[in-house]
Amino acid sequence: MKNSRLFDDKSEKIFTIRKICDFNEEEIEHNLMPHLHDFYSIFWIESGEATHATEFVEYSLKADTILYVPPGLKHRMYIDPSVGGTYILFNEEFIRYNQKNHVPLKEYRLFNNPDFKSMITVLPEKRDKLLNITNLIFDEIRTSDDYSQEIVLNLLHLFLLESRRIFDQQNKAGIEKQAETPDSTIIQFKLLIENNFQTQKNVSSYAEMMNINPSCLNEMAKRTTGITAGELIRNRVIDETKKLLYSSSMSGKEIAFQLGFDDPAYFSRFFRKYTGLTLKEFRDHSRKKYH
Repeated sequence: MKNSRLFDDKSEKIFTIRKICDFNEEEIEHNLMPHLHDFYSIFWIESGEATHATEFVEYSLKADTILYVPPGLKHRMYIDPSVGGTYILFNEEFIRYNQKNHVPLKEYRLFNNPDFKSMITVLPEKRDKLLNITNLIFDEIRTSDDYSQEIVLNLLHLFLLESRRIFDQQNKAGIEKQAETPDSTIIQFKLLIENNFQTQKNVSSYAEMMNINPSCLNEMAKRTTGITAGELIRNRVIDETKKLLYSSSMSGKEIAFQLGFDDPAYFSRFFRKYTGLTLKEFRDHSRKKYH
């Protein structure tokens, strides 16, 4: 079974489990380019070797390594064709749908830690237990019925709890609650940008969502990423504009309205100020270059 899903594309809940060896060339090439997404990902490298990089660190994932990628983190990954393992993705809607057993993902330090090295090494004595859990998930999806969603959710929680136990042991973290770090705050900020950049473009709006001072958010962004919070927001708007200019037939005016600009003329000046090109010049240049 090359693609195992619990829900169809119309569902707000997402859960997928796959074998990494089933990735096609397009998916491997996509992972090579810096990208971000709004769901959680787990890569279990059971054999072979992969390379994972964020804007801050790059490191090798050897056999028996599990990587945990949070939403809103720009990253890229080189997956050699010889790599074997398991890939799991899911979103908050899936985690939350059974409120009785809901454990907030922020409780799992796996996905947010100061070094952006959200991974564990699976020792032989733990390997069979984690492998049994993933095999049970595969089996459950193959024979899906009215109980499958809740069973898979609980199996996922079990996998995450076992992972967290290993992570804490390997990082000597103990069980005490960890305070938020500047890095985890930036991940949260980037996810908020991804979800709101079409309607919210002021640092103060995001600072309010995060319940922190705008100047503090700016300082944290500058220290962590090298650019201000305002620049992070602006860069996301520029990136989306470039994507639409290259891949769609929308006019500059239509793109302006889609990205939340009431004044198309101001939008055109905004784009030229930060790229050095007019909307038409960028579209013509990019299509000539890549077509």
